[in-house]
Amino acid sequence: MKKFNWNNIRLVLIVALMIFLYSFSRIKNKEREIQKIAITINEEDYPFLNETMVNNLLIQNLEGSSKVKKEKVDLKRLENLLDINKYVDNSEVFCTIDGVLNAKVKQKKPVIRVINENGSYYLDEKGDKIPLSDNFSPRVPVYYGIVQEKELKDLVKVFSFIENDEMLKHNIVDIKKSQKGNLIFSVRDYDYKVIFGNESNVETKFKNYKAFLQYATKDTLIKSYKSVNLIFTEQVICSK
Repeated sequence: MKKFNWNNIRLVLIVALMIFLYSFSRIKNKEREIQKIAITINEEDYPFLNETMVNNLLIQNLEGSSKVKKEKVDLKRLENLLDINKYVDNSEVFCTIDGVLNAKVKQKKPVIRVINENGSYYLDEKGDKIPLSDNFSPRVPVYYGIVQEKELKDLVKVFSFIENDEMLKHNIVDIKKSQKGNLIFSVRDYDYKVIFGNESNVETKFKNYKAFLQYATKDTLIKSYKSVNLIFTEQVICSK
């Protein structure tokens, strides 16, 4: 008569128990309802959206209530609904084991406001349009004129450089393009115009301009300047 191998029997029982517990927890997890919605938005600088707006949008697509079984929640669909929002750069939606539906939303970052005869809108760092908002008006420079598709990438590079530099962001108020294709900046606190030229050598030109500002603001002559020319990257030419 063969002896029972209790080690093997114990192993089989443990495996069977694990399978049972896994199946049970999976069934219970499917039956679990969404307990609450947790929303995270990068709204510190650009609060186009708030938690209430995102929460309402999610609930509208959860059969009008947050009390929905987890298995019925289409996370990808909710992400897509958020991503097509005119103020959303990207989003992430997921559920935790305890029944919390999490939505992380990254808003678009405006770098310029465009104003022309067709209306007004913002552009973000990717060159995507952002409509005006009733909730928030970001303080960014204004570009007067029509942005052509062929020049969009180069212009956005200039706009983004200004937005990401505190000195330039404070100093430059609005931008226009002359008939010759030169970008002309108006500045805060002074009456001179900055002749930037075309969209080439952006970093060098702005480096020269910042050096000029640091030097010229120590001298009262800066108030008498009519123009500051940055076209020639080797030097800054000031005219009275």
